[in-house]
Amino acid sequence: MNAAVVYEAMRAGEPCTATELMTATELSRPTVHTTCDWLIAQGLVLEMPSDAAQDDRPGRPARRYRSDPRAGFVVSLDIHERRVTAAVADLTGRVCGELSREISTDSSLGSQVTVHGPAIVRDVITTAGIVPEAVWQVCVSIPAPVQSHAYAPSTAAQYRAGTRGLITELDRTLPWPVVAENDANLAMIGEHWQGAAQGLDNAVLLDVCEHGFGAGLIINGQLVRGSTGIAGEMTAVNLLIGMGPSGGVPRKAAQLGAEAVGRARTVAGAKHRLPANAGRLVGLADGDPDRVTTEMVFAAYDGGDPVARRIVNRLGAIVARPVAMLSTFLDPELVVICGLSAEMAERLMPVIEERTLDLYRRQFAAPAPRLSLAALAGRATVLGGVRRALNEVEGRLFGSSHSDRWSAASMRTADVR
Repeated sequence: MNAAVVYEAMRAGEPCTATELMTATELSRPTVHTTCDWLIAQGLVLEMPSDAAQDDRPGRPARRYRSDPRAGFVVSLDIHERRVTAAVADLTGRVCGELSREISTDSSLGSQVTVHGPAIVRDVITTAGIVPEAVWQVCVSIPAPVQSHAYAPSTAAQYRAGTRGLITELDRTLPWPVVAENDANLAMIGEHWQGAAQGLDNAVLLDVCEHGFGAGLIINGQLVRGSTGIAGEMTAVNLLIGMGPSGGVPRKAAQLGAEAVGRARTVAGAKHRLPANAGRLVGLADGDPDRVTTEMVFAAYDGGDPVARRIVNRLGAIVARPVAMLSTFLDPELVVICGLSAEMAERLMPVIEERTLDLYRRQFAAPAPRLSLAALAGRATVLGGVRRALNEVEGRLFGSSHSDRWSAASMRTADVR
């Protein structure tokens, strides 16, 4: 444990003396020097040349140490339905290279993980000029539940067909250790490390994704997975609030817009033409419900269309419900909202906040939670994968598992953005 504490104190890479490390770690001088010697032997720390000119104290110049960030590297692999992204980072968490590729929407999750995944991992390492032997860990995001140290195929089968054994296959394909993690959990880790939830021991991330809601949970400094890895899965919530089994907020916006245009066309049908005051949304869709898109709904909202405004208010009320549910169950300091496009977030966040406050005023004898948009936006998952991989490396190096520990005190690291 001494090695982990000392290494954490010098992670940012700035040279420091034993005295400075003693202050940061509360360890004795002999323990600091012995620990630094061990870290040097492991290749993690460098002893810097003494600068006698800057050391005006009598006697031998103070020994100076700094971590060697390029002693090893980790890779984060982020898999989405239409895109795969890989980032390689040094041991401080600084991203040295990143690649992202669009993939066919017809690709199965199996091909995304076992074909596209290994290819982009190898390419990002090569592009960054890193030799394969220097990579110590790969973390891959999975849109399904994951148990503490392994993929959970029996549970995940309920959410994604054909995923059994994918991580085992990826582990065989790549020459480095592979750890899997749920994508919402990684987004929460990323926001906790470098985003909106920095410095907090209790935070919840609500992923307003294309297919519904999901959540990543850090409570009392611990990543919460539950007994089988499904903590944060919100399929039941999606059904309870009328989202359907595979519908997200963008789809709901288009659905509600199509219903509104359909009603307008039904009324117009008796008159054989659309009235001039049918509204901007009806006009954008030319009266055809099948042409309505999410973008049309928000464009009509910007134009002051009352129908579109009612739709956006309803969407805000829909998102406010899982916010309130998570907050009353877990009592977090902050709820981070992610998964919305920048355009949707700008319009929806004020409504979500208003509807959440209204719910709390009417239903709960407690203050409403603090809400924030994700600061890292689309990069939260890939950066969370970097941090997760670093924790795996440190767990192996220092003989203890850090993979589920995310207390604010343990997350002082370099800014990787």
